[in-house]
Formats: sequence, structure tokens, C-alpha cells
Amino acid sequence: MAPKRNRYKELEKMMTTGLIADGVLFLLYLIFAAAGVIWLKVILAIFTILIALAGLAILYLSQELLRQRSLWLSTGFFSIFLCILVSLILAFPG
Repeated sequence: MAPKRNRYKELEKMMTTGLIADGVLFLLYLIFAAAGVIWLKVILAIFTILIALAGLAILYLSQELLRQRSLWLSTGFFSIFLCILVSLILAFPG
């Protein structure tokens, strides 16, 4: 008999990996924007925004967006999305 799969644990592991990857991309965005590499800044900004929005969409579709146990994931993706948006609007760094 196969062990019972925990759907939330799998979702949490996938979303945590996505959140860490999104955070690393945001950090790389900040580094390359400060260094003045415009083309890499644009590419990293696009990927960072897409991953953050995809993470929020997956949480919404799985009905975990506003649940207490998943609120840290929702907040993480939303805050990275908000930080990259503010950074692009203010043209900081760069």
C-alpha cells in the first residue's frame, strides 16, 4: 500500500522553492541594476514579476491564498512583487 500523500506539504515545498528562487532573482536584479547592466536588469525584473504572479496565481487556484497556514507564502510573493514594482517605478538602484 502506497503512503498517503499530503497535498498541502507538496504545495508548500513547491511554493517555498519558488519563493526562494524569486528572492534570489530579486537580489540579482538589485545587484545588476546597481552595476548598470540594463539589459540584465530588465530580464531579471520580468522573470521576478512573472514568478511572483505565478506563485500568487497557484495559491489562489488551490484556494490557499488567504488561509492562515499559507499566509506567509502569499505575503512573501506579494512583497517581492511590490518591492520590484516600487524599484522599477523609482528607478532605484541604477
